[in-house]
Amino acid sequence: MEFQWRNQPEEFLQDGSRIVVTADKGTNLFNSPGKHFKINNFPFYYINKIGDFVIRCKITPDFKALYDLGCIVVYDHEDKWIKFAYENSDAGHPAMVSVVTNETSDDCNGEKVEGYAWMQIIRKGDEFALHYSKDKEHWSLVRIFRLEMSSEIKLGISAQCPLGENCNVLFEGLEILENAFQNIRKPE
Repeated sequence: MEFQWRNQPEEFLQDGSRIVVTADKGTNLFNSPGKHFKINNFPFYYINKIGDFVIRCKITPDFKALYDLGCIVVYDHEDKWIKFAYENSDAGHPAMVSVVTNETSDDCNGEKVEGYAWMQIIRKGDEFALHYSKDKEHWSLVRIFRLEMSSEIKLGISAQCPLGENCNVLFEGLEILENAFQNIRKPE
């Protein structure tokens, strides 16, 4: 797999299967539901991927400020993308947060999670399932939906820091596989 950067951060470290990304202040990926603004300056470490897939990794953010996050991103273009984040949410605690964007962003806070999370996105045609796990064996469904996207998309990871000074995120065990799951709701 040949990864490349979009908006490469100043601080980035890769050591085997460990990747540390430092997101600078003001970095984000979000299209306001009220169409007031779009922010698309997020650091993105990605590959070009055709067809169905499973992407997963362990994400451990160094939360300092509201909305600090580490995430998996499926990116078609600036108005069509998916962000599945482990975020210091406005619910008052770190949580699984999904943002599905088809021109505007549909932002949804999920379950409270502490410390780290294994996260995955599964694509089967235009169906997507987002799951998280604490042990990489038992996966909890966060969201399942349909979003028509191009066959070839950009697929990868990102750290973001909309409000704070910076956010360090550790990504471990990143893997991108062909999807062999028939039931993407419960992929065990």
